[in-house]
Amino acid sequence: MKKINEIPILGYGTWPLAGDGCYRGVLMALEVGIRHIDTAQIYGNEREVGRAISASGVKRSDIFLVTKIAYDNLTNAKFAPSVDQSLEALGVGEVDLLLIHWPPPDKLFDAMIDKLNEACARKATRRIGVSNFTIAQMQRAADRASASIVNNQVEFHPLLDQSRVKREAEKLGIVLSAYSPLGRGTVLKEPVIVEIAHKLGRPPSEVALRWIVQQGVIAVPMTTKRENCLSNLRALEFELSDDDMKAITALNHQNRRLVSPAGWAPKWDN
Repeated sequence: MKKINEIPILGYGTWPLAGDGCYRGVLMALEVGIRHIDTAQIYGNEREVGRAISASGVKRSDIFLVTKIAYDNLTNAKFAPSVDQSLEALGVGEVDLLLIHWPPPDKLFDAMIDKLNEACARKATRRIGVSNFTIAQMQRAADRASASIVNNQVEFHPLLDQSRVKREAEKLGIVLSAYSPLGRGTVLKEPVIVEIAHKLGRPPSEVALRWIVQQGVIAVPMTTKRENCLSNLRALEFELSDDDMKAITALNHQNRRLVSPAGWAPKWDN
């Protein structure tokens, strides 16, 4: 599977899975060949993710494991202990990528980037990144960090224009990861995508995911169904034409942002 900044371009998202449903979902994803698993402290499922990884029989070194620091843990006192708690829950000595889940308050911003660096320096994580950061916040984090910021995980799907964020991320050597890559199902009903899917003989989900990964953006869809998981992998097996890519991209004028929690979300660039 193609990797960008050493991150497999297709992953398995675990929000909002919990308990045995999360355990079964991660186990299923690993069984069908996905090797990039995405979780977060706030999801409350790190222990189930770790249990599935342990039970899968897949070598830990073959799995790219991501977790994220919760907004409430973005303090000098809580940051490092929360990382240790995540590692204990996941049953691993380190994660492959540690992200700050939502931008820290301005007065703590630099200190939290320093804490992220410290986590990397003490080998709690192999790489560091951010999530839901604006262009200015990405630039500030990249300037502050001693280790490279390799990733910004953001809402990314055909109905939201993230072209400016993507362009600026690339200048900084940061790859975007797409959460809610199918727009929580809304993307699958768009006539343009349905028409292209019909023409290609593929489900709309594969077309939407292909549009993402063909741009060099990592996709982390969630599903509990094995056939959907296999279908997501098939998005890596074909290419969209330039005309189809442009037709799908044109949908972003809708700017339909689905995730913007009050108190956590920054003032978005778009």
